[in-house]
Amino acid sequence: MPKIERRERIKINLSPRNSFDLSMTTNRQKHGLAVVEPDNYGHDTTPAAQDLLRTVMIAHLVAPHFPRIIETNFGVEFSEFLTRFYDHYGYQPPKIKRSIEQVGISYAKPTEEKRNTVTTASAHSGGLDSVFRLIRFLERGEDIVAVHLRNLNAKGNFAEAAASQEQCRAWGIPYELVRLKNSSGNTGFEVMKTRDLLLALIVAISTHPRNVSKIVIEGGMSADPTGTQFSEYTGAWEMFNQLLADAGLSSQVEGIDPGDIETVGEILRLEKKLGLSILPLVQNCFSAPFQVGGNRKKWDRVTPILSKNSPEQWCGSCLKCRRMSLGRIYYRDDRLRKMPSREITAFVADTYDWMRKYPRPEMISQSFLDHLHALQDRV
Repeated sequence: MPKIERRERIKINLSPRNSFDLSMTTNRQKHGLAVVEPDNYGHDTTPAAQDLLRTVMIAHLVAPHFPRIIETNFGVEFSEFLTRFYDHYGYQPPKIKRSIEQVGISYAKPTEEKRNTVTTASAHSGGLDSVFRLIRFLERGEDIVAVHLRNLNAKGNFAEAAASQEQCRAWGIPYELVRLKNSSGNTGFEVMKTRDLLLALIVAISTHPRNVSKIVIEGGMSADPTGTQFSEYTGAWEMFNQLLADAGLSSQVEGIDPGDIETVGEILRLEKKLGLSILPLVQNCFSAPFQVGGNRKKWDRVTPILSKNSPEQWCGSCLKCRRMSLGRIYYRDDRLRKMPSREITAFVADTYDWMRKYPRPEMISQSFLDHLHALQDRV
């Protein structure tokens, strides 16, 4: 992976009012990361678990910079996490220095709240893959709780939160929401350096009072550290699961790789088997909400049956929406049974043209290509 221009020193401050509110300044820009909801976040977990979260939050903040010195106004535990993180990208571990003015850490207090024991928790974005995970557990009759982390991503946060909650309400699945204040500046593909580790830890802390033993997130991890982001590396997860145990948390994290276009076919099968409406509730669009209507106008003209029978948040043109449409057409979604061959031909031709212009070809999977080629041959 290409080296970045490292910073010599970054100072990270902990708010005296919220023990999960970190801030830093770079190039006169202020950045921050905080858990702002629910109140008393982390209750009924050990101080060690809360210390671990602060350390992972530090990693998420410094990931774009890899400073040689991290100065803090609070004590940093679990520095081995930062050492492994830096080492993955070929850097010497940072020096942790404490500033003169220190803030005392106020640990979340235990409560009398009783929550039902649930075996498994799923990090739930409301998108296709996280929906697939939930429905598979529902199919097997297993207890599961969905946890949505709002504002982890840079855009689409309101729509994702609303969709994830509506899905769980419709399917009778317990749902928890954790809300971040996120101005970390850690975005784009590079966010995968730390994103899923932060996500998994927040889910682990949120569901600890339920005695959850397994947390499932999106898989596709690699045993080869070369060219792999830290939160996509199996070695990082082995270390991370040990840290969860060391911190007194009850759960271990497992990645489930649902596949790609095949996932749409599986969800269509599960809709029939379980008698549930699933695909219309999926929040699965890369476009900002205000762009969706404009993008759909083309599809209203070119593929009117497909457009009419697609969810309102479907723009039709981004990678995620094309993935959904390709799977629905290929696996013969009943809602598209009146879609004529000329619309299928138009969708295939437009998608080939789009691929030639798409700026991130590495994000187009082999499964996507195989299904698109097969669909072209079919029509």
